[in-house]
Amino acid sequence: MDKTKVVGVRDFFIEQKYRFDQGIQFLSILNFTLLVIASSDQLKGLLPFRTNQLVLIFVPSMFFGVWIFGFILERFVKFPQASERTRIKRSPSYIETQEKLDEIIELLKDK
Repeated sequence: MDKTKVVGVRDFFIEQKYRFDQGIQFLSILNFTLLVIASSDQLKGLLPFRTNQLVLIFVPSMFFGVWIFGFILERFVKFPQASERTRIKRSPSYIETQEKLDEIIELLKDK
């Protein structure tokens, strides 16, 4: 198997994983909705609401909670920047490019 086929297969699987990751983010919302419906009998014992009212209360609350958590990660923890730094640190192509740039800088300093 030549290198271009291996790279093509690798890229195909990476694309599929990306699609899977995107889809699973939205399925977690559906999963939470189904969890509220499934546990509604126990929740009705604690709260004076019917199943449809529980879904109407908890699902938007979950959206807001997830948004708040994302806001905290973005604004205060700086999670996207830390995640990108880690990705860059582990990227062989970035490391190779950085080494070449360092060599170019050294050559320019010598002139």
